[in-house]
Amino acid sequence: MIPLHPVALGLVVVALVVDGGGWDLLPDPLGWGLVLAGTLALPRDVHRRDAMVVAAATALVVAAVVWPPGVAERVADTDESLSWALSLPQLAYLLLLSDGLRRAARTAQEGSRAAWFATAEALVLAAAVLPVLVFGVGAEGLAGAAVLCATLALVLLVVLTLAWARAPWAGGRPRALPGT
Repeated sequence: MIPLHPVALGLVVVALVVDGGGWDLLPDPLGWGLVLAGTLALPRDVHRRDAMVVAAATALVVAAVVWPPGVAERVADTDESLSWALSLPQLAYLLLLSDGLRRAARTAQEGSRAAWFATAEALVLAAAVLPVLVFGVGAEGLAGAAVLCATLALVLLVVLTLAWARAPWAGGRPRALPGT
């Protein structure tokens, strides 16, 4: 198995919502299960791999709790900052994944690839910090920017993990040449 393939697929499942009478037919717990399986398959020498496993498992548990119809809406109606707090395990995973792959790419002297993961890392940090300003100081104008940063980070990480899944520094293996 190429570890980043299930990670990318899981992140796609998390990002997509297919409404089926109130239930999300592409449940986030399924997506986080795929992410967790891929993360467990990453080489142990990927920076903070064990922390990634904990963050993915925590995101899986949170996703399972809020997956039933109406639960996420009731949480948001109670307190929007609680919804943000429940997204922190997801953001922690994305941050750890970005950081781990950035470091691995840099160690492999893949500077441009490391820079792309650093961009994803910055977007995740912005998505995590901007809600503090929105809820803490009432900077409501930053709420849209926080959602945009989170969305861009997720899309960018899906693209990057798919594009470089076979890189040896990411736990992949290059395609064999025909006849070898």
